[in-house]
Amino acid sequence: MTLATSGSISIGGTTANRSINLELGRSATATSSLGESALRALANDTSGAISMSTFRGKSAALDTQTVTVGFRAAQLYVNSGYGSFTSGLGTTGNRDIGSMSDGTFNPKSNMYIRGLWYSIPTSGTGSVVFSLRSLTTTVANSGWTTMNVAGVNFTRSSATFSNIDNASIGATSWSWTTSSNPFGTTVNATKVVTFT
Repeated sequence: MTLATSGSISIGGTTANRSINLELGRSATATSSLGESALRALANDTSGAISMSTFRGKSAALDTQTVTVGFRAAQLYVNSGYGSFTSGLGTTGNRDIGSMSDGTFNPKSNMYIRGLWYSIPTSGTGSVVFSLRSLTTTVANSGWTTMNVAGVNFTRSSATFSNIDNASIGATSWSWTTSSNPFGTTVNATKVVTFT
């Protein structure tokens, strides 16, 4: 989440867009100081005096996507699901369900995001899926630590990782088995997804 652009900001506190500690993934009551390296990195200010106003609008996230939830019924080999997903290899206008802003993933050189969705299986437990359109590029399982979907964390280290590098499919995916759908079932609702 991004820190507020106006109003009060504090180092500690429990309000997500007002607490520097929470933005950095620390507890609300953690001991932090303006001059320490993590706070300076967040403020993008490496030397000299630093003030609280320097933190306005700053984010510790590597990437943020806003997903407008869509629904896709099961078709052939694709399960039903909620979120944003495309089976095509084209641009962001070639989505099968939902939409996403901005649709490219910063930690992987702005690679096109194929989807962020909850897959509902015909039987068993569902899964949350994050997929990139990698085509013939081999993508490493690195570059980010946690994906947060509307307040629910999914760690990269606990995901099932898949990299299919060929011109016809070309998808790199991380998936987490879960019975809980963080995208919800309301079509056109928006969900913020952040990567740290």
